Amino acid sequence: MPEPAAGQLPFRVEFDAAAREVVVWKTFGVPPRQTMRRKAIASLEALAAEVAIHRHEAFLQHNLAQTLASAAVQHLGADPQSLEAAIKALSDPTSTAPVSQILRRGTVPPQQTG
Repeated sequence: MPEPAAGQLPFRVEFDAAAREVVVWKTFGVPPRQTMRRKAIASLEALAAEVAIHRHEAFLQHNLAQTLASAAVQHLGADPQSLEAAIKALSDPTSTAPVSQILRRGTVPPQQTG
């Protein structure tokens, strides 16, 4: 997967040599109400903790996505291949294909009562 250009990301990371800090600038919102927040990380231990937190969040997000995809197939009868195609189209900023035209139903699961 290609890396997005630095200007496209909602953050930037710099090193302040004078203070010996890694500085993270995060952008929130859209112009004209856009704001930036600065977070300085002064120690290697704090930086390692930040990396662990973000990797943990990514792990949880990935597992949630996988569970939701399984639920779509199991409970809503989505065709796994067309579901993946729809997900890829939604992730592609150049895609103009309507998701409803990409998604197909597989075997519709029986309704459970009770």
